[in-house]
Amino acid sequence: MIISIVTINFNNKEGLEKTIESVIRQTYNNIEFIVIDGGSNDGSKDIIEKYKDNISYWVSEPDKGIYHAMNKGIRVAQGEYLYFLNSGDYFTSDEVLSQIWVENRSEAFVCGNLIWDKKDRKERDAGYKTRDWLFSLYDIYSGFLSHQAFFIRRDMFDKYGHYDERFKIMSDWKLFFIAIGIHSEKVIYADVDIAVYDTEGFSSKIGGKAILEEKRQIAQEELSPQTYKKLDKLYWLERNDFMIEFIYSKKWIHILFKAFYKICTKLKLTNV
Repeated sequence: MIISIVTINFNNKEGLEKTIESVIRQTYNNIEFIVIDGGSNDGSKDIIEKYKDNISYWVSEPDKGIYHAMNKGIRVAQGEYLYFLNSGDYFTSDEVLSQIWVENRSEAFVCGNLIWDKKDRKERDAGYKTRDWLFSLYDIYSGFLSHQAFFIRRDMFDKYGHYDERFKIMSDWKLFFIAIGIHSEKVIYADVDIAVYDTEGFSSKIGGKAILEEKRQIAQEELSPQTYKKLDKLYWLERNDFMIEFIYSKKWIHILFKAFYKICTKLKLTNV
């Protein structure tokens, strides 16, 4: 089975070399390695030239952003599965792909563990291991699936479209939301530490407000107004559950709240 590894880069010469070396050291033989550079001027092209014999396809030219670059990689990829390892990220060991593909797989998504590189420390994220592999729509809406932990079967992009270039940060999440959350595509977990994720990258520097705004836009576009409203309300309640805990913390607070709710109901200020 051929695995297409797509690396995108822009002016990250040192990170790019680290990423390339971690790919070409893999003991797994059936790798198609694709490097998409956004026309860097920091010597990144020289790094690509240095390793060109180990790269299946590369290009260095201006692009329109992260997802435009990733889509370039998708369009030329020939492998059965795609994996995006951006410059600065690297595989945890030389055997990662051999461990993941120790057996033939056919699921839409294959995921494993991720190591967060927070510069002063590294944190292992094995959160996918605890799931029962029935990702609900709410699980995905309220969470954040990192593409560095996922191998994606090639036909998912044919079926649900390439990454939406309108978004700055959440297009990879959009694919998960639609394919797994809405259409229940199969996910399989492999207990393997896949990659070290460089948290100094672009996506890590964007604030939570921007992430939530893009999530909401995607959900509104893909769901009915009624479903979206319920989903977002659940999310709000979960994030603000301290209010419920406060209401129940003292009997007199609970009594006051019930009285307030009763008044609101009589005045038809609630939708219940």
